[in-house]
This record gives sequence, C-alpha cells and structure tokens, in this order.
Amino acid sequence: MNFIKKQAAGSWLTFIALIVAAVSLIVYRVNIGSEGYFKNASVPYSVNYCIAGIVALAVVLIMGQINVSGIAKWVGDICSGILRIAAPAVFIGSLMVLISSRIEGFAFIYMSNEEVLHEVQTAENLASAHGTIANMILLAVAAVISMVAAFFSLKKKDKAN
Repeated sequence: MNFIKKQAAGSWLTFIALIVAAVSLIVYRVNIGSEGYFKNASVPYSVNYCIAGIVALAVVLIMGQINVSGIAKWVGDICSGILRIAAPAVFIGSLMVLISSRIEGFAFIYMSNEEVLHEVQTAENLASAHGTIANMILLAVAAVISMVAAFFSLKKKDKAN
C-alpha cells in the first residue's frame, strides 16, 4: 500500500499509456488474424515502433522506482527524460506507418463506386476497417497520454525534504 501512495501522476499516466499501447497491439493482432480486407496484411514497422514505445515506458516506470543519488540520479533522470520524449514519438511513428499502409484499403472499402460498393462493403471488410480504426485511435491515445505524462513527476517528494 505504501508503494501505491508514493506514486505520482506521472507514474499513473505512464502506466495507463503503457496499457493502452499494449491493448492496441492486441487489437492489431486480432485485426490481421480476422476475416476481412486487412487479413494477414501485417505492418511490421508499426508493430516494432509500438513495442519500442512500450519498452521505453516500462523502463521509465522501472527507473522511477529506483532510489539512487549523486551522478547515478543525474544520469537516470536524463535517460528517463529521453525515454519519456521518445515513447510518444515512436507511438506517433507507429500510427503514421499504420495509416500510410491502410489508407488505400480505407479508400477501397468506403469510397468505391456505387456499382461495386455493395460488393466491397461486406460485414467482414467493414469489421476489418473498424478494427484498424480502433487500433489507430488507441495508438493516438497512447501517444497523447504519454506526452502528458512527461510533464509530471514519477514519484512524490518525501515530506522530510
């Protein structure tokens, strides 16, 4: 219980961003494994960027719990700051790669000619497109939350100091 009380807003927001990013990976995996337009249409760079962001946030959370002093604290704070800036950047990179690889499919599914629209907008294709949109929204939310978290402290200050 004491551990939870020591956590500041930055830790909680970083943890929430990490969870949202992990959920976006799960949605991505379900989406490319399900029937529809984007079945087996993997985007490995998007996954790699998302995993890098998740790892960066996890390292930030771990570094925030380690009590050190002196030069180690200074180096740790700099590394933590760099990772807190890098995490939203790689989430945005992941989102951009995903959008660029899916935009043609969205145009095909949602903006086809009237003659072929009823053949293209099947339940499977629409579900696949909606899953991709959900993944994109989750990545954007993870990026925004991790950006906001970078402005907050990871641990509450001791009252003795």
